[in-house]
Amino acid sequence: MKTLVVVLAVLAVVGGGTVLLVNHYGGWTTLTGKAWAITYEVSAQPAETLVEVTYSESATRYRKETPKVVTTEKPLPWTFEVVINAGERAQVSATPKAGQVLTCRILLDGVKELASATGKPGETVSCESVTGT
Repeated sequence: MKTLVVVLAVLAVVGGGTVLLVNHYGGWTTLTGKAWAITYEVSAQPAETLVEVTYSESATRYRKETPKVVTTEKPLPWTFEVVINAGERAQVSATPKAGQVLTCRILLDGVKELASATGKPGETVSCESVTGT
């Protein structure tokens, strides 16, 4: 009988703690949210060594939050894989060196093209797509 009471007390504490923790992070639907595997690509003609690239990525697939935006200089061609939570905007843009023509693409699972664009010589190119829910 004592063992049963102890087991039930432990289960109550663990269960209560789990409920409090899940509620702290936004509830069950937030913790089990859908996310998309996104591949960003940027290429250039003629190929230069560095361009400024800005892209978005979700910090984690388990919390519903707006993707963060990252700006960095990268050599071309550039490919990067990120996770974007369902219903959020995937976006990539790149600023070329003088006279360079840039092309960007956003791929779902590295295969299905969600967006693509080719800029004018010397102009920023941008691609964006909202992931499905």
